[in-house]
Amino acid sequence: AAAAAVPAAAHAAKAPKAKELTYDVIVVGAGCAGLAATIEAADRGAKVLLIEKSAVPMGNTIYAGGFVNAACTWVQKRDGITDDLDSFYQDMMMVSKGRGDPELTKMYCEQSAGAVQWLTDRCHLSWKKIPMQIKPMLGRSHQVDSKAGSGGSQMVENMMAEVEKLHVPMMFNTKVVELLHDDMLRCTGVKAVSPEGPLVIHAKGGVILATGGFHANKALVTQFMGGEVAWMPIRGSMTLTGENILLTAPFFPMYVNMDQFHAGPIHGPTKANPSQMVNFGICVNTLGNRYVDEASTYVEIARHTAKDTIRNSAFIILDSAVVKLPIVAMRIYRYKAAKAPIFEANSIGELASKIGVPAKALEKTVSEYNDAVHAGRGASLKVPATMKKPYTIEKGPFLAVPFSGGMTATFGGPKISLKGEVLNTESKPVPGLYAAGNAIGGLFYDDYLSGSQLGAAVIWGRVGADEAAARAKAA
Repeated sequence: AAAAAVPAAAHAAKAPKAKELTYDVIVVGAGCAGLAATIEAADRGAKVLLIEKSAVPMGNTIYAGGFVNAACTWVQKRDGITDDLDSFYQDMMMVSKGRGDPELTKMYCEQSAGAVQWLTDRCHLSWKKIPMQIKPMLGRSHQVDSKAGSGGSQMVENMMAEVEKLHVPMMFNTKVVELLHDDMLRCTGVKAVSPEGPLVIHAKGGVILATGGFHANKALVTQFMGGEVAWMPIRGSMTLTGENILLTAPFFPMYVNMDQFHAGPIHGPTKANPSQMVNFGICVNTLGNRYVDEASTYVEIARHTAKDTIRNSAFIILDSAVVKLPIVAMRIYRYKAAKAPIFEANSIGELASKIGVPAKALEKTVSEYNDAVHAGRGASLKVPATMKKPYTIEKGPFLAVPFSGGMTATFGGPKISLKGEVLNTESKPVPGLYAAGNAIGGLFYDDYLSGSQLGAAVIWGRVGADEAAARAKAA
C-alpha cells in the first residue's frame, strides 16, 4: 500500500533534454537523391546537415545497377547515338500508360542530360558504352562504370566522397521521428532520435525528404495495395519503411499513385536477381505450364508471377545455347554467387523431376512451344509467345532457374511541384518541405524506363536543394 502511494513519476527515468541545433537545409536520407541534394545545397553556400537512420547508406541506390535514363547526352554523342527529347517524352509517357504527370515527365526529359553531366563533372563518375536496346529503351540507359560492385554502390561511394570533401556534418544511426511546423503549417525542421539522445533541429530554408518509399512497410503496402502484394519478397532495401508517408501526413499532402510499384523477378530466400534472364527461355509454373508471354518486360513477368502462379513460384527453363550470352551469363553468375539453386539435366523429364514439376506436363509444354515457334505461330498458343525471335528449348543440358515476383520500390507518395515542393491537397506548396527520389509520387505509374529513378533522384534532389538554399538566404 505504501509503494502504491508513491507517485508513478518517481519510478520513471528522467527524460533527457533534447539538444537544439540550427542549419540552413536539412536533408533526410543518404541515397542518390539525398546525396545529390546535400552536395548541391553545400555548393550553393548553405549550411547543410545530412541525416540517415542507418549506420551507412542503406537505401535502394546501393542495390541498383547504376543506370541513369537520359537523352541527348555527351555519352550518347561519344557512342554515336542520336536522340531527341520529343520521342524521349513520348516513350516515357507510353511506359507510364499516360498517367505519369506530364509536367514532371517533361522536366525529367529536359534535365536528364544535365543530370548525367553533373554526375560526370561533379561526382567524377564514368560510364560504360551504351548498349542499343529495343524500343522504348533504345540507347538511353547510361550505366555507371563500377569498381565497387553495383553501379549504384559506385554512385554512393563517389557522392559520399564529395560530401566529405565539403565537410558537411552527417548524422548516421539518427532517425527523424517528426517534421516540425509552425501554426501556418510551414516546415521548420525535424525532431530526431540519435545515439546521443533526442534532437530538435531547425531549418531556415527547409527540409528535403529523400527517405525512399514504403515497400518494406507491410502495413502500408497492405493498406494501399492489398495483402497479397505485401507477401511479395523484397528486391531492394529493407530500410525503406514509409517515412515519406508517415512524416508528411500532418501537412495534408496530396498522395498520388499509392497503389503503384515497381516489380521484378527475384529468388526470395537469397535475393539473387535473374532480371532479364526471364526473356531468354520459357517461364513455367509449378504445374509445368507456361503462364506468361516471355516477350513481356521483366516487370510484367514479375507481376504475372505474383498474381498467376501458386505461392508466387515459377521457373525459367533455358536451353544451353543461351547460357553464354552476356545477359544470361551475368545472371547465372549472380545466382551462383548468392548460392541460389540452378537445376541442370540432360532431358526435360529429368529436369522436371529435379524441380518437382510434373514431367509429362513440362515435356508437353516444351514440345508445343518449340513446334509453334518453328512454325511461326507462337502468337496462337494458349499463352502467346510474341517475341520477334523466341528462344527454343531444344539443346541440352537444360537449366531451370527458380524465381518469384518481387517488389523493388513503390511509386506512390506526396506529389511535388516542378521546384520539388511537396504539394498539399489543394495543390499548394508546403513552405519549407521538399521531396526527391522514391519519396515522391506522380512521376511514375505502372512502370518506368530503366534508370529513371536514379535520374529523377539527381534532378529533384538538386532542384529541392537550390530552392531550400535560396529560401535560407532570404530568411
